[in-house]
Amino acid sequence: MTKFLFSTLLCIFSFSSIHSQYDEKPTLIVALLIDQLRYDYIPKYWYHYSEGGFKKLVSEGYFNANAHYSYMPTFTGVGHATIGTGTTPSLHGIAGNNWYDRKSKSLLYCVDDPEVHTVGSDNEREGKFSPKNLLANTLADQLKILNQKSKAIGISLKDRGAILTIGHLGDAAYWFDAVDGKFITSSYYMDELPPWVVAFNEMDLPRKLMSSPWDTYKPIEEYVHSTDDDMPFEGKLPGYQSSVFPYDLPKLMEEYGVGIIRTTPFGNTYSFEFAKEAVINENLGGGTFTDLLSISLSSPDYLGHMFGPHSKELEDHYIRLDRDIEEFLSFLEEKLGKDNFLLVLSSDHGVADIPAYVKGNTSYMPDRFLKDSLQRYSEQEFGENVIEFVINDQVYLNWELIKNKGLDISNIKQNLVRWFVLQDGIAGASDPSGGLCIADETICASIQRGYNHKRSGDIFFVKSPGWIDQYNLRGGTTHGSPFPYDTHVPIIWYGFKIKPGISHERVSIKDIAPTISSLIGLSFPNAATGVPITGILNAAFHMGKK
Repeated sequence: MTKFLFSTLLCIFSFSSIHSQYDEKPTLIVALLIDQLRYDYIPKYWYHYSEGGFKKLVSEGYFNANAHYSYMPTFTGVGHATIGTGTTPSLHGIAGNNWYDRKSKSLLYCVDDPEVHTVGSDNEREGKFSPKNLLANTLADQLKILNQKSKAIGISLKDRGAILTIGHLGDAAYWFDAVDGKFITSSYYMDELPPWVVAFNEMDLPRKLMSSPWDTYKPIEEYVHSTDDDMPFEGKLPGYQSSVFPYDLPKLMEEYGVGIIRTTPFGNTYSFEFAKEAVINENLGGGTFTDLLSISLSSPDYLGHMFGPHSKELEDHYIRLDRDIEEFLSFLEEKLGKDNFLLVLSSDHGVADIPAYVKGNTSYMPDRFLKDSLQRYSEQEFGENVIEFVINDQVYLNWELIKNKGLDISNIKQNLVRWFVLQDGIAGASDPSGGLCIADETICASIQRGYNHKRSGDIFFVKSPGWIDQYNLRGGTTHGSPFPYDTHVPIIWYGFKIKPGISHERVSIKDIAPTISSLIGLSFPNAATGVPITGILNAAFHMGKK
């Protein structure tokens, strides 16, 4: 009798706990994605940060400090698709920002859609984009499937940054028309801009934000985590012979257009202001069902590519971004209340140090020479140039030629893999479809996850750690590799029932969507291969101990 009573009480308690887990849900999920945010930028600039920005997120939120992308290539479109879908390019299909399309024999941009047209601008090419090429659905799609009254909106200066996290059923994705200096969308989402977007655009905020020169936020002597202000390996804003503060933004804008805001910290401010208007005018977080707002900040990527990760410009950018985050958090808390929204901060990729700065066994890969050498080897070894295209550190073979000449494609692939690994500056190579990989096992796994058999190349090659394209000798740096400087980004959870904490256990970025799904009792995106992060589930008030 006692045993039966105990079992009954245990069942009642368990059912009550499960029931209470789903009694409360956030009214708004905010995905705050900072393009090119390396993990180390949080500790690196820590003493610059205010108490209400990054420090608040870390101290009052849960910080996954060892989060990584688990594939290559680590590019913007790919990262946003992974965050949205909870899986990797092998399944979501976004194999790069661009990839070679064998049918058209031309490059295909990840969000290209010739069947739609621009909405909100006369610049027709600026809006011919949609999630058409995304092969999996997203967390936002799952919200919309559960209840059509949930709203899902994506915002970014980049079209791919706005579109790929929201997915197929999103209510809207808005991106920046750099010619006219306003937010636009495509006919995939709507036939005309909502009145509030029109009104926002009429404010002409980009020109107002760049009406004064860009000088350092603090005295430049306090920028102790940077190189000297003008280094020969930095890129330069158009018309400038050096990279030195201050920058005459009004003059730059007059000569090169309002699109220059993307390569300043004020692109973040502009994006946040638009996001606030979206929350207010779309009543995001104000309804019965959970809404989702994705904000991708593109300016960190533009700045990082041009000036590099150790520049005064980037240090100033993060000081200013921290203040923008502080203001946005205050806005959300005042509008919705901290426990009613769940904010997830992360990034789509990191970035490489500039070889000319760090030196050591790093260098610049002479890409043109590599491609020419590859073609010569092909002609000598196989009697034909079987190389059709090279992009994203991938080689596309000419299948038609190989078939017509009666060549053995498996033998060709094996020989090319072995040729690559003998070249200077190459850490490994793989034939993902054939199973041959000559590289560290973690790199081989990254290649396999990044390989989509319909869109990726036949051969992947991996530059040695710290090596980047020779193109960057003009200044600045890039990303795309499977190494930590490109894969290691933060995940910070803040708001809805999240208890403070930090974890250095390795987790994957593809785990974000399944974790949010588990928190709110939602079916995972349909191709998700990530798993819920247990530390987050335990840090949530309604799933942990009170």
